[in-house]
Amino acid sequence: MRLVEINQVLITLYLKIYSINFIMQGQNSIFFSYFLKFGKFHGLYYTITSRKEARMYQAQFRIPFEQIDYSVSTELIQKLDGEDWGKTIIGQPRALEALEMGIHIKAKGYNIFCSGVPGTGRKTAILQVLANYKPENIKLKDYAYVYNYKNPLMPEILILPAGKAQLLKKQIHGLVESIKKLLSMQNENSEYAVKKEGLIKNLEDADAQKLTEFEEHLEKHGFQIVQIQGEDGTSTTDIFPVIDGKAISFEEASNMVESHQLPQETYEKLENEYSIHLEELRKVFLEIKHNHALLQEKLVQLQRTILSPLIHEEIESVKTAIKSPELDDWLMSLEDDILNHLYLFLQDEEDSATARESRKNRLRRYGVNIIVDNSAAKSVPIVIESHPTFTNLFGTIESANPTEKNAYLNIRAGSLLRANGGFLIIQAEDILKEEESWITLKRVLSTGSLEIQPAPSPFGTVQLINPKPIPIDVKVIMISGEMLYDILYNADPDFQKLFKITAEFDDTMQFTDEAVAEYIAFIRKIIRDEKLCPITYDGIAAVIEYGRRLSEHRQRLSTRFSRIADLLREGEYRSIKAGKAFIDSESIDTALRARGWLADLPEEKLAEMIVAGEILLQVQGTAIGRVNGLAVHDRGYYSFGLPAVISAQVSPGESGVINIEGESGLSGEIYDKAVLIVEGFLRSRYARNFPLAVSASICFEQSYAVIEGDSASSTAVYALLSAIAQIPLRQDIAVTGSVNQMGQVQPVGGITEKIEGFFQICKRSGLTGTQGVMIPRQNIVNLTLSSEVMKAIKEEKFHIYAVATIDEGLELLSGIQAGTLDKNGSFEPGSFNDRVLKELKRMADTIKEYLS
Repeated sequence: MRLVEINQVLITLYLKIYSINFIMQGQNSIFFSYFLKFGKFHGLYYTITSRKEARMYQAQFRIPFEQIDYSVSTELIQKLDGEDWGKTIIGQPRALEALEMGIHIKAKGYNIFCSGVPGTGRKTAILQVLANYKPENIKLKDYAYVYNYKNPLMPEILILPAGKAQLLKKQIHGLVESIKKLLSMQNENSEYAVKKEGLIKNLEDADAQKLTEFEEHLEKHGFQIVQIQGEDGTSTTDIFPVIDGKAISFEEASNMVESHQLPQETYEKLENEYSIHLEELRKVFLEIKHNHALLQEKLVQLQRTILSPLIHEEIESVKTAIKSPELDDWLMSLEDDILNHLYLFLQDEEDSATARESRKNRLRRYGVNIIVDNSAAKSVPIVIESHPTFTNLFGTIESANPTEKNAYLNIRAGSLLRANGGFLIIQAEDILKEEESWITLKRVLSTGSLEIQPAPSPFGTVQLINPKPIPIDVKVIMISGEMLYDILYNADPDFQKLFKITAEFDDTMQFTDEAVAEYIAFIRKIIRDEKLCPITYDGIAAVIEYGRRLSEHRQRLSTRFSRIADLLREGEYRSIKAGKAFIDSESIDTALRARGWLADLPEEKLAEMIVAGEILLQVQGTAIGRVNGLAVHDRGYYSFGLPAVISAQVSPGESGVINIEGESGLSGEIYDKAVLIVEGFLRSRYARNFPLAVSASICFEQSYAVIEGDSASSTAVYALLSAIAQIPLRQDIAVTGSVNQMGQVQPVGGITEKIEGFFQICKRSGLTGTQGVMIPRQNIVNLTLSSEVMKAIKEEKFHIYAVATIDEGLELLSGIQAGTLDKNGSFEPGSFNDRVLKELKRMADTIKEYLS
């Protein structure tokens, strides 16, 4: 009988006499040693023992329910309930310290940039810290633009103590009304009336004497002044020659020449003399007109002389009422302008609406345009600018005619000036969208000076009035998501100088009794402030469990309190819908399930395709060169995990490990690196004494989107080693985890979503009690699974396994000992690594023979 036949008989006899359990217990039988001696039966031995070893490895790597249970007891809630909300910001000591430092340091450039995940209470924390900021000697200011009497196109800015701008406006209005009354009453002033009458009489006498002298001059030369009445009722003055004692027109004189009653020479002489006398008359009228102008100047000077003390007294009363050194210079120029423009205050004879409007427009130069009024402010200004356009942020000049001198009344302040002396809060992403606003803000913060102008236009800006700049002392607080501060800091040198403080808000905090007490207080506050239904202790426990789940860490709590508040609102809705008068754990669980159901339509469609067989994926049995990997699909507001088949095919060759996704342009840079690490692992472990002569391809089957990340690199290793050794791997265990070149499995993200995604597929296909997910050991702390998955784990219908190395994963997936490398560079005969090593050697020999 041949040796092979003898071996088969011995094996048959052995199986009949001894149980498989006996073999697995490692009995030193002759048959056991015989199996180890003949290499061709190693696979048979491991096949026989794989089930028992698989159960052993399952027990070794399975995580017990107690180790992943993150539930919160109602006893703990009862013990810690009772704290008052509002004393501190929860879980943000680092950010609060940065805010405090930035607020109190007055030096230039200490503006604050707050970054963090939305919902972590960034804005709430900022407002609370600012509310507690009580600086000594608060000196708030009012800002008002007034007419610049020396340079009308550069309006003056008056910076007054808070509340004084309104008083100034009232005082100036009273001053204008007082001057109107003084002018209307000046005729009743005996001194003014006497002097005015004397000046007018002197002028009239001088006019009469001048005209009399001129008439006598004309009479000597045979001419006379006459008044000619026109057809329209108007009269004109002319000079007529006197012939035969009668003044006649030149038309009549011409007729007399034609009738030979007047010689032609005499007529021509009269014409020449007429021109001379007409010029003399014009000069007389010009002199009279000049005298009248002088009279007006004398009357104005008389008004100034008489009213100047009264107006000065009014101006002094304004100075006394406000007592601001910044105001004195402008009041002096105001006094001079009023005395030089007293005619503007005169009452028009006509009292129509048009006349009143005209008089009002004449006096607009004496207006006070208050652009910032802090009269009612009790603390430093805190301005939140939610729409930081150029106009909203820096102000503008609203005017139909932007070059009009009185356009200063149409200057409007922006939020930056309203926040002057205090704090301006802006959303970083909003202002970065407004390029001109961002550039101008940096310039204002750098120079400490604000110039108000209309927003730049793509069609150019009309030359406007140029209001005098305003000194700016404001601290800007910008709010943003994560990473933006780093990007701006490295890209913009101005940003480095202007925003020296970064307040980073953490999205998690340690799970401690103190943190739980603060959580309970926050829940109580939301319930109280929003008048929600009362919440039970188990309801609070469910909310806190959600906080742990949201943090993705069993020893931490999420600080995204907006999400916690949303859950309370949705929980109340579910409780009311169920006819309850309180929010309990069932209401919270229902709200969470409903939230997931409303957002998981794509997940459901993909799961249906897997179950229907449109996407080829096994959740039972074994397969060679195939492993169920796990991927996370992130929709922003909702993320879910789904399994994906990662397959490997190998053959002798020199191409190395080929990334099919990379070759087709569907691979990200991190995944490209992960594939290179996989090849590095193969070389470092198996190809130390011979060249790695293999052509292998790795593929995400039925995946048509870009693959990014390294969380499937360990999965690729398992598929690749299975394909090389031709050892089937379990398909009822999905795998996630990255790997390094030393074969250590590294933690990854999205653990919860990945496990729950595979669980749902297994549930739809039918739970067998053996299915589960293999994760990196470091990710145990990240297990915050849903109540449905936790229940299945507790009932041992679903399992979580944790491994630290590729070898441990191989043993769990194959049920075969991985084997360790000895000093000779070999593995235990028949182990998984031994079979991989032998196959790689065979491929190397095949290539060598082929090339020789």
